Amino acid sequence: MPVPMPSAVVLIVCKTVVAGEPDINAKWTGYENREWAIEHGMMQCRRQEVQLFDQAEALGAAAQPFNQQRCQRASLMLGVQWDQAHKSSNYRFWRVACPVPIVDTRTGEVIAWKMPECGRRDTVVCEVDTAI
Repeated sequence: MPVPMPSAVVLIVCKTVVAGEPDINAKWTGYENREWAIEHGMMQCRRQEVQLFDQAEALGAAAQPFNQQRCQRASLMLGVQWDQAHKSSNYRFWRVACPVPIVDTRTGEVIAWKMPECGRRDTVVCEVDTAI
């Protein structure tokens, strides 16, 4: 019997710096001219696992299996929410990843799931790896 996808996502958030001239409307819009902070040719990032739950199910609705489509939809919303909640931080949402299946090559069945790593080893260094 296949193992269900865990209801969790990985957010990769990376350090940014204010670059260039400030926006003249910044005091009204809150806009900051930011770009990715590169140190020793690498982006400085943090990998954060986020456990999800189905609020509708908690309120009595029928359970909906967590799948790739639901993961991707929830992930993008979580990234935007993370940025909004961390405006005073130098970190911004960069990427998101869903659990990856581990498949039995003989039967083709999913036997487990793996949470993705931080990212590209040639461009990203993850200084923190946490679950939130």
